[in-house]
Amino acid sequence: MSYTKFRQKKDIFAIIPAYNEKNNIISTINNIKKYISNIIVIDDGSVDNTYALLKQNFDNQITILKHKINLGKGAAMKTGCEAAIKMGAKTLVMIDGDGQHKGEGIPKLIYKLEKEKLDIVFGLRAFSKEMPLLMRVGNKFLSFIINLVSKIKLEDTQSGFRVFTTDAYKKIYWVSTDYSVETEMIIRAGKHNLKYGTAPIQTIYKNNHKGTTPIDGVIIFFNLLKWRFL
Repeated sequence: MSYTKFRQKKDIFAIIPAYNEKNNIISTINNIKKYISNIIVIDDGSVDNTYALLKQNFDNQITILKHKINLGKGAAMKTGCEAAIKMGAKTLVMIDGDGQHKGEGIPKLIYKLEKEKLDIVFGLRAFSKEMPLLMRVGNKFLSFIINLVSKIKLEDTQSGFRVFTTDAYKKIYWVSTDYSVETEMIIRAGKHNLKYGTAPIQTIYKNNHKGTTPIDGVIIFFNLLKWRFL
């Protein structure tokens, strides 16, 4: 299926959580708009002018939602998913608002989801030298633990770029409000025996990358035991 046909599909929605992304949000959305027409951005209580930039540049072009206070990435993603379902979404694309993910990966993930009739497809980042060392080590450790606990085997468990059906969303419905959301989704997908796959994606690592920190990793470690056995 061509990129144009993907973009024209009315039941595919991109969900973009954004927090203090004034330097990245415009270019991020312009890039994603090339591949998908239905876009929902959730300003998660930003204290910079992220929301103003969204309204100024994309009002009436995309759906712009706002949390009055910062609730966390997981909460913002949930807000976006719920809104998309009400608007008729059948496929949900999770993509970060900091510009680290390239829109070119969207058709790859959706094509694999549809062709192989999967429930969820995870974006697989290349563990190159461009990825900060601490992030590489932390990701490998978390992936090892998560693979032991869940029924899902992934090389990259912390990638925020993933695609799933709305039916799958109802089964992986998460309670995490922070960066633990990616891990909780995997654990719940494993518990429900969802059909999954991976697709390689390109990632741009920025100096101000706001991904999973060592403290987040510790929190995720203890939470995943709770999600798996409770």
